[in-house]
Amino acid sequence: MLRRRAVPLLPSLCAAVVLVLASAMAIAPRGVAAFPEGSGTGRVDNTERTERTDRTDRPVPPEIALLAEPRFETVGIDAPVPLNIISAVAQDRTGFLWIGTGAGLVRFDGYNFRQPGAPIENGVRSARSLGFIRALLVARDGRLWIGTEADGLAAYDPQSEKLSLFRSDANPQLPRSAVSAGTIRALAEDRDGQIWIGTIGHGLDRYDPVEGRFQHYRQGAPGGLPDDRVQSLAIDREGALWIGTWKGLARKRAGSDHFEPVFSTPGKPGLAGKIVLSLFVAPDGRVWAGTQQGDLALVDPKTGEGTLLERAEEAVNGSVNAFVALDDRHLWLGRNGGLELRSVAGGELLRTMKHDPLNRGSLGGNEVRALMRDRAGWIWTGGYGGGLQRHNPANTSTWVRGRDAGKQAQLIDPSTRAMVQLDSGEVWLGSNESGVTVLDEQLRSIATLRPAPGQRGGLSGGRISSLVQMKDGTIWLGSDGGLHQYTRDRQLLRVIQAGTGRARRLLAGRDGTLWIGTQDGLYRLPPGAPAAQTTPIRLRQEGGQPLTGDVNALSETADGGLWVGTEKGLYRLAPGGTELIPARAQPGRDMSHHSIVGLLVDSKQRLWVDTAAGLHLLTHWDGRDAAFERVSEKHGVIGRSFGANLLEDGEGRIWSHNFVYDPAKDNYYELTNADGVDIGTGWFRAYLKTRDGRLLFGGSKGVLVVTPERFEAWAYQPPLVTTELHVDGQRLAAGKLPEEGLTIGADNRSFSVEFAALDFSEPERNRYAYQLEGFDPDWISTGADLRVAVYTNLDPGKYRLRVRGTNRNGVWSPLELDIPVRVMPEWWQTWWARTLGGAALILLVYLLVALRTSYLRRSQLALEIKVRARTAELERLSLDLQAKTVALEESSLSDPLTGLRNRRFLTQHVDADVALAVRRHEQAGGDGGGSANRNGNGNGNGHVSGATPSDDGDLIFFLLDLDHFKSLNDRLGHAAGDAVLQQMRERLTAVFREADYLVRWGGEEFLIVARDTSRAHAAELAERARRQVSGTPFDLGKGRTVDVTCSVGFAAFPLAPAFPRALDWAATIALADEALYAVKRRGRNGWEGVVGVAPHEDVPDLEGALRQRSRETMADWLSSGGLTVVRSSPPAPASET
Repeated sequence: MLRRRAVPLLPSLCAAVVLVLASAMAIAPRGVAAFPEGSGTGRVDNTERTERTDRTDRPVPPEIALLAEPRFETVGIDAPVPLNIISAVAQDRTGFLWIGTGAGLVRFDGYNFRQPGAPIENGVRSARSLGFIRALLVARDGRLWIGTEADGLAAYDPQSEKLSLFRSDANPQLPRSAVSAGTIRALAEDRDGQIWIGTIGHGLDRYDPVEGRFQHYRQGAPGGLPDDRVQSLAIDREGALWIGTWKGLARKRAGSDHFEPVFSTPGKPGLAGKIVLSLFVAPDGRVWAGTQQGDLALVDPKTGEGTLLERAEEAVNGSVNAFVALDDRHLWLGRNGGLELRSVAGGELLRTMKHDPLNRGSLGGNEVRALMRDRAGWIWTGGYGGGLQRHNPANTSTWVRGRDAGKQAQLIDPSTRAMVQLDSGEVWLGSNESGVTVLDEQLRSIATLRPAPGQRGGLSGGRISSLVQMKDGTIWLGSDGGLHQYTRDRQLLRVIQAGTGRARRLLAGRDGTLWIGTQDGLYRLPPGAPAAQTTPIRLRQEGGQPLTGDVNALSETADGGLWVGTEKGLYRLAPGGTELIPARAQPGRDMSHHSIVGLLVDSKQRLWVDTAAGLHLLTHWDGRDAAFERVSEKHGVIGRSFGANLLEDGEGRIWSHNFVYDPAKDNYYELTNADGVDIGTGWFRAYLKTRDGRLLFGGSKGVLVVTPERFEAWAYQPPLVTTELHVDGQRLAAGKLPEEGLTIGADNRSFSVEFAALDFSEPERNRYAYQLEGFDPDWISTGADLRVAVYTNLDPGKYRLRVRGTNRNGVWSPLELDIPVRVMPEWWQTWWARTLGGAALILLVYLLVALRTSYLRRSQLALEIKVRARTAELERLSLDLQAKTVALEESSLSDPLTGLRNRRFLTQHVDADVALAVRRHEQAGGDGGGSANRNGNGNGNGHVSGATPSDDGDLIFFLLDLDHFKSLNDRLGHAAGDAVLQQMRERLTAVFREADYLVRWGGEEFLIVARDTSRAHAAELAERARRQVSGTPFDLGKGRTVDVTCSVGFAAFPLAPAFPRALDWAATIALADEALYAVKRRGRNGWEGVVGVAPHEDVPDLEGALRQRSRETMADWLSSGGLTVVRSSPPAPASET
């Protein structure tokens, strides 16, 4: 963990509060950061504080903190689920971030948001998602526990990447096997590893992960909960469980099963009757409680006594939803009205942070529901409407002075192109179009100098390009309209011109000379020049030629000499000299670019030169020849300026708005938005060092204010994790790779591993390298946009995949990935197979050489004849075999007597039709509007209310049996019976479609499967089939005929459309069979069928009830009235002729 220095300022404090607390708490009001921060443990080192104070001449005034707004960065705009509703944020032991949203659970690795796979319920993968996530808890065993709105409790194992679901209806007969019903709003883990689950309306549960059992606690019993609506949970340092309910606060001490009210006595001040939304155990061990009504309480666990820090009627920011500790002394509260910074010791409100639509770096939304501090110290916020944001409370060294708020703003254009601090402490900021804004030493706006072209004494319009104060106290201002000289009280003295170009850089010489670097050379105005002198003197080079082109930088040495940086190179003006001498250097000792953009003579009189290609140090100068060290190039920064605006801090470090270089340690650090440097485009030549040591840099979005003694380079060591694993294109769990390694089977030859360094501050700047030892000769470097190692066609053997990564500053983390990889061989790749193969090959070659001549001569002719004959025979046999195979296959699926299909055909084809019918009904049920009638009795047929199944989405199973067929055989003979059976095919095909299955089910019984048919037409088809059989006599030959009737039973599948999987097709046929026998019992020559399930309003689980009834006697079910049955009245029996 990166160690941070303590910062004693409470930046959120207004000036008066700071002064009071400074005396009461011994806090020196000198910082500029938004938040105080101690070391990695949050403690403040008093020795370090004293040491810091001694580094500056004077403390920074406390009012600066009022301008230093905390900066929030929005994350996850491209997430796969909307992040506009965030209820929980957690970080697991590996380092991944987990975000609970209104649309499910999301994992974040700094680059991608991924949702875990579907949950496993009772050993089967569920098709349902987790829905609204209400609570997250990372347990000590590494599992992530998830509380949901309506889907119970879930647990995610990061190693196996499996998501297990515990539903409240898991086993109604065994209540200790299921979690309580209701929304889960709170989770906590006690010292024994027991998981506590707080529900709304169903009390409190305790889950034992070892035994897999739940224990339920309810209101009502002596010593029970005060209310079954549990909103929040916390475990204090003594192991006691704190419970926030809708009737106040309660506690269960460790080892006890009794619940006692705490600070919640009715009729007394406290939390009685309040909805305790949030609980938090502060660093000092005391318990903070926040209510939905807005109360904020602080409770001492030792005494049970509490203090109301804020009453509901006094709360202006609404409900208290979440807490997080910044350090040992400060914490944040997430409320419906924004964030609050409070003192841990006394609970005092130090600052309020709210959403500002004009400030994109402000809080995203005021309703903050989730707060979490990650391992690197960053605070993550989430809420309703504000998205996911992160903030670095440890950044106490930089902030941005932006535009003034309010309608009476003076700093209206934050884009700063020039600046100067006067001897009075005032800071003048020159803008692009709005003139000059004057700030006091605390950087508060106090005056303006607006453009007034055409007015006497007015400032000309256009960009303010340069500012400087002279020894006599007057201020020179360079603009598009010339050089303006002002008094300290902003009275114009005169306007002059220096050549034809704009003044780019002004410098006040030690002797009072005004040096003017312009777009067309260098000029000087001697000290004491009369007001009538309006033309400065132009500087010339050796030989008398005037210096031309852009002059970008000027820096004076202690002896009065001058260094001049231009677009054409570096020049030196000796003390008292009149001609500019070019600084020339030999190749290899020269600068990487001729265009000079910045110069600095530091406290050791060393010259630092910034060019368009990087920073340089002048190492040799003899008056003519120079030598330079290429600092940027040495540190791998090529072709990029250091930032032009070079300043030196009290520790000798060289700064710009882009980089910091420490010559003593040879450390080169790039400043980014993650360091608080969010000023848009940093303008060259807009910079200054204040009297108290702060560094100011102008940009398009405002002024970057740096307190350099507080700055430390980002040195967080992120863990390396595997985020994705694919073997032969199939995704596998990657969580166990570091421990168990990867084994590639003989039939698999490719794998890819995606990885990430979990530095969330600015992950796109992280760098990576990987090497497969045993395959790669060296490390392979890659960037954040290609974080995957891919290998294919590896030889069998053992390898080791090593992956390393940097933090955002490019510092390699020692926490590398080391994954053993084993590639299994094919059988022929084993050593023994290769040995035997080699021996066999040698023997074969020897035999072939010895026998080839005689073998070829004697066998060639015979072999050719035999091959031709054998080939012809095989072709003939193959054709015969194919024809017989086709005929045999067809005969195996058909009845030889009737030509209809047989049972084997049905078993091979009906499953696909059943699956299609099930899918159609499930889709109809899922896509339907309205709420689902889960009892399946919304319309009397088991449909889901609002769902409209397709008209042709059913299967109808008909069983048709010829009446008195045995008697017909006995009277007329089996030949007559066979004749009747043979004519049944023609009669059935007259009723049913070609696509329907016509099956001889056995004897005189036929099964017809009407495919893609609505159950509404079942009775019509049954009647048509009955009439087709009984309406025309059967021809027995030789002039004989016989009248035959039939009985038909049928059943629709699925029986209950709302639960298409409740009964299978075999059970449906059994119902049809029972309906057939019911017709027989009523006198035959008729039909009866089951088309649905009768309404069952009193059955809570109709699907289970259907399955249970299907295992019982079908006759009882058919006569029970629980089914929707249609039947006909049988006509008069047929007669024989």
